[in-house]
Amino acid sequence: MGDRRQLDLDFRAVRSGLGIGEFVRSGKVLGQVDEVFRAKEHGYRRIDDFTLLHVMNFDVGAPYSLTMARADLVCIQATIAGRYSRWIGERMDLINPHILQVSNIPLSVSDTDAGTRLRGILIVCERKDFIDRYGLNIERVPAAYRPIFLSRDGTPEVLSLPLSPAGIGLVDQIVSCRYPEPLHGIFVGAKAVEIICDVVSQLHGLRLRTAPRLIGQQARVKAIETAAEIYRREIGDPPTIEQLVRRVGLNRNELTSGFRDLFGVTPHVYAHTRRMERAQELLRAGELSISEVARRIGYEGYSSFSRAYHAHYGRAPSPADPGG
Repeated sequence: MGDRRQLDLDFRAVRSGLGIGEFVRSGKVLGQVDEVFRAKEHGYRRIDDFTLLHVMNFDVGAPYSLTMARADLVCIQATIAGRYSRWIGERMDLINPHILQVSNIPLSVSDTDAGTRLRGILIVCERKDFIDRYGLNIERVPAAYRPIFLSRDGTPEVLSLPLSPAGIGLVDQIVSCRYPEPLHGIFVGAKAVEIICDVVSQLHGLRLRTAPRLIGQQARVKAIETAAEIYRREIGDPPTIEQLVRRVGLNRNELTSGFRDLFGVTPHVYAHTRRMERAQELLRAGELSISEVARRIGYEGYSSFSRAYHAHYGRAPSPADPGG
């Protein structure tokens, strides 16, 4: 503990210093932290009157202990890669990937080791606004967790929910957003609101029981489904295997074996097949030239696309391809 960099963060102070849509780098809030958070951008964004967003997409260069003051704030955290320890009083929780957590902890301390790669998001929302704006029905939340939403003083209880493929996809879209400002802020803000809506929907579906924890094989299946969705969504610029394993929190072997188990093929074959299917759809529509179809699915020229299409379908690409 003694050799960890000690950092302190007060979310209310951060929020009060930002206008809507504004972003503050962590260096202005926490002091010099370039050696701690190795990232292109690390900081906090105010997305509306009541909500902050923190994007976790960094490698930990030096071990640190982060004390966070966040009383009367509902915090939604979704981690898709990386692990760390969080202390709430004398209780220590290990934060693992593929779990979404909802809390209203007045004070917590997070310990993270050097070499950790973290990917995920933290949404911090005024408790009362969370209830009023999003129409949370407290009666549909298990009694043990109602203080998260009803207590001004907060509670040490933490509600864990499954992070669905759609949820992982939303987190990944925030973390991987490449738009420049102001589009970046607009985009990640909208996705953060989608995540809050998904959380409220899950809370309403809990009824009088707690949500099951998503662990082990279930979590890996969810991560594979998310990887497949990324391939389908980014068909014109598919990520490499190395990029994909970082984005869904698996290692290369887990990703490859998972695709074989779930889809019967390797990730490369899955991605290639989706690209060829999309090319055929565009050719059938008959609205684009073959060269433009090639460009839309990520090929630099007609020749390389034509060879790939012929190898896949046994015929050369042609306008209004009938398929079959």
